[in-house]
Amino acid sequence: MSVWLRGRKPASEHSIAAWEQEHELVLPMLYKELLSVHDGGLLAKNHFAVSEPTSYGLADAEIYTLAGLDELQMAIPQEDDVDLPGRQVYFHRDGDRYIGLDYQTDAPRVIYVDFETLQTLVVAESFAAFMDSLYFSPFPVESVPRYPLVKVEQMLALANVAKTLQILELLEDCEDKSWYLARVDGLLHSEESPYQQIGVTLLENQIFYFRRKLDESRVTAMLEWLESQHIWPEKVAELRKEWED
Repeated sequence: MSVWLRGRKPASEHSIAAWEQEHELVLPMLYKELLSVHDGGLLAKNHFAVSEPTSYGLADAEIYTLAGLDELQMAIPQEDDVDLPGRQVYFHRDGDRYIGLDYQTDAPRVIYVDFETLQTLVVAESFAAFMDSLYFSPFPVESVPRYPLVKVEQMLALANVAKTLQILELLEDCEDKSWYLARVDGLLHSEESPYQQIGVTLLENQIFYFRRKLDESRVTAMLEWLESQHIWPEKVAELRKEWED
């Protein structure tokens, strides 16, 4: 399985070298190799084992993304709550939980820090060992409404048509309508008709039940796209009428 599910454009050798020079740190070779493929993005694996219970569970913790150069965090507001010697570079965040490189030595270890519970764990002696330790285990879909959106993004990137519909139906009352409509719009632009069809179904639910919360220009653009591509024309005509009434 590839490391990446999807990500941004590659980071150049020049930009990586410039980051290292600016911060007077050397990133692990594997991290630089991954950045040369995608400058941050969603990971294909989502768990790693831990030596003691964390707020994620008894035996493992979670990871969804790997930070690009501009997302690497050198300092965070909560760091005064945990006395960590040396320098840290955090490449993943989930709320108050961080995963990062611990530069107490030239070859950094990987640490997990929960700034809410003040828990710190060494999870790997090197970044390469950490990446080798990652594994995939599906998250329970029924708990999707409680998940951070970045976790949902990872789930959607791995989901088939039925699972995609299930996830987005569970999130139809999501407060972040910009995020939600962007996911639906992505389905409408899919080259596979089953994804287009569930996109239309999800858009219909939004128009009928959450109209007041929707961005008018965004929905209008989505309808215009559907009309231009002649996707499910009868249903789209109904949606257009409902939207304009």
